Amino acid sequence: MKALFAQNQLDKQRPLVTESVKRAVVNAARDSWEVYFSRLFPATGSVGTGVQLLAVSHTGIKLLQMIRGSREASGQLRVLRKYSFADILFVTIPSQNMLEFNLASEKVILFSARAHQVKTLVDDFILELKKDSDYVVAVRNFLPEDPSLLAFHKGDIIHLQPLEPPRMGYSAGCVVRKKVVYLEELQRRGPDFGWRFGTIHGRMGRFPSELVQPVAAPDFLQLPAEPSRRLAAAVAASVACTAAAWEVGRRREGSLTRSGSVDHGEDGLALPPCTMLEFAQKYFRDPRRKPQDGLRLKSKEGRESRTLEDMLCFTKTPLQESLIELSDSSLNKMATDMFLAVMRFMGDAPLKGQNELDVLCTLLQLCRDHEVMQDECYCQVVKQITNNTSTKQDSCQRGWRLLYIVAAYHGCSEVLQPHLLHFLQDVSQTPGLPFQGIAKACERNLQKTLCFGGRLELPSSMELRALLAGRTSKRQLFFLPGGLERHLKIKTCTVALDVVKEICAEMALTRPEAFEEYVIFLVTNQGQHVCPLSRCTYILDVASEMEQLDGGYMLWFRRVLWDRPLKFENELYVTMHYNQVLPDYLKGLFSSAPACRPSEQQLQQASKLASLQHRAKDHAYPPSVREVQEYVPAQLYHTMAGSAWLNLVSQHRQQTQALSPHQARAQFLGLLSASPMFGSSFFFVQSCSNLAVPAPSILAVNQNGLNFLSIETHELMVKFPLKEIQSTWTQRPTASSSYPYVEIVLGDVATQCTMQLQLEQPLAKCGLSAVSAAGPGAVSSGGCARGEPAQCQGEAAHTAPK
Repeated sequence: MKALFAQNQLDKQRPLVTESVKRAVVNAARDSWEVYFSRLFPATGSVGTGVQLLAVSHTGIKLLQMIRGSREASGQLRVLRKYSFADILFVTIPSQNMLEFNLASEKVILFSARAHQVKTLVDDFILELKKDSDYVVAVRNFLPEDPSLLAFHKGDIIHLQPLEPPRMGYSAGCVVRKKVVYLEELQRRGPDFGWRFGTIHGRMGRFPSELVQPVAAPDFLQLPAEPSRRLAAAVAASVACTAAAWEVGRRREGSLTRSGSVDHGEDGLALPPCTMLEFAQKYFRDPRRKPQDGLRLKSKEGRESRTLEDMLCFTKTPLQESLIELSDSSLNKMATDMFLAVMRFMGDAPLKGQNELDVLCTLLQLCRDHEVMQDECYCQVVKQITNNTSTKQDSCQRGWRLLYIVAAYHGCSEVLQPHLLHFLQDVSQTPGLPFQGIAKACERNLQKTLCFGGRLELPSSMELRALLAGRTSKRQLFFLPGGLERHLKIKTCTVALDVVKEICAEMALTRPEAFEEYVIFLVTNQGQHVCPLSRCTYILDVASEMEQLDGGYMLWFRRVLWDRPLKFENELYVTMHYNQVLPDYLKGLFSSAPACRPSEQQLQQASKLASLQHRAKDHAYPPSVREVQEYVPAQLYHTMAGSAWLNLVSQHRQQTQALSPHQARAQFLGLLSASPMFGSSFFFVQSCSNLAVPAPSILAVNQNGLNFLSIETHELMVKFPLKEIQSTWTQRPTASSSYPYVEIVLGDVATQCTMQLQLEQPLAKCGLSAVSAAGPGAVSSGGCARGEPAQCQGEAAHTAPK
């Protein structure tokens, strides 16, 4: 740029005068200044990457970091990584604020609050590049015997060529559906026929258009001149073995063409949609091709005459290569080890010093470490339970139970998903077939895993023994406020949200908005440590982890949000809420202590609430002075003599005595709900970095914001509206730190300040997450933000104001 300015003698005193010079300056800036013509988005990457911004421009995307020097106050942008649009196959949003860039050889995961805007912008650029591109990417193998056809593998980049006759006076064509079609008569890249003509690695030929997808023109300075099987394998894995494949091939029609058979005429094989055989046709190895190592198998599967049907049926001999075509030799070796583990679990191969739990854990861990192998695992298990002819009597049954376990831990790609679900539904719904019940259970597990991510903790030996014996559920105790207990049936894939729904159903709550107001808490260390569970947390994962630690634990059910009005019809609903708010009321947290004598209105309300508490216990006799003292907050009770309080309470006895205990609790909740601090979560603040907040104090978190109350009088001293909260970070207590603390960023984007609070355990013992999850309309009694996972020790919990 400096050379261009010098060449044209440009400076502040000599403005640009010609359009050509202006155009040259703009082009130089666009080509040499990496982020100048980019749109910047706030983004973060994985831990340790340092990504702070994402830049999107006409050339591609760049991951940026702000570097602040000693001289520059504003800092400079440093490019950490950059990817051209030729490298990006497509972009997906697996979950809220999460971006997944599927590249030719890797995946890039970023997190941004503007994920949808980023995806839209990138998709627009890629779409424009594809429109003008003469390149396509192979989404399936095409290995014809006819040398005039172009052979390629999944992941290969093909350069389209114009369809020209081979010789003067001759025409190129073929017979399709008993009709001669001339290639040169077709529109170039036209969708009406399905044939393309292209070149790859110096070879030219025709190929079916259904086997490729448009792709941006590649940067050949970065591509090898010869075929790279590693690159092709990586692209093939993302196309055939991950959820990305559906995104690439969702517009694809027809089935796989093998060995040059590209005629879909009347004599072609017509398969029902979404069968496992259809999946095998598209993604399995060619059944007539020898294994990669050149060895010849002695079994039927190794002969030249074997078919795809053979590859989907039970075998008593180990595989020597994967079912799905994987070019990477290391993945192929994993596939053969995986199949041997499947055979050992089913009893068709000796354990050799291992037990069933060892074999199962090896299989599950292999799928967890190598996500690309999950589809292979499902295909192998389906193969072994299809037409099972094992000499072991329980081989097929154990295979189904293995499928049940795998479906609880790992999902499958969106490519395999419809085929696998069709297989399970076909077994469960076809009259007379065995294993209908477990097939339906496998389908439920798979659907749960695709929705919630799958189990994390490997099964214990006790759980595995129960599963092998056909027992797929256990009774788990859950505690509701006031010592209420619920023993619920927990299945392999029961998550916290399922428990919330079941208890809410008992309370006559059926709307999804109501489910968001309740949370399951894990309580350990004799009630000293309280952690809210994410709605996606598997209950048996929690139980398994706690049993390994050999520590006592409890699971609590609490209301954490108070957006919806109270209901008073259902008895369990009223009792649960009454028991939850009563301790806070008796501590005087819902009202401030009077400076001198309470007003008549305060006395009347406190005495009526005391009378309602007495009736809620189903007592027919008049309360004593000691009982009245237990019913009135201490700070209020000491303002008058006990006999005076007894007289006031007795005045309401005639009204309350006519009520049932349920009606008494309902009236108590109705009166108390008018208090300004009703629906709050209370915390004891040991210290605070903000000088405007006196410490120690009591923090009340509710829909109105963060309210700091005086310890002595419970009067409001300082208040921060929720709209001022930018983000929070919670550090839970550790062995070296007995007190948790919370960092809260307040203000707006321009002016921010950080406030650090050191907390004791919450007064209501309902966890620490209410502060870190605080957001408008998402306040919890020690719970997590609406629909968001609970934060674990030392993790950040960012909640942006709505």
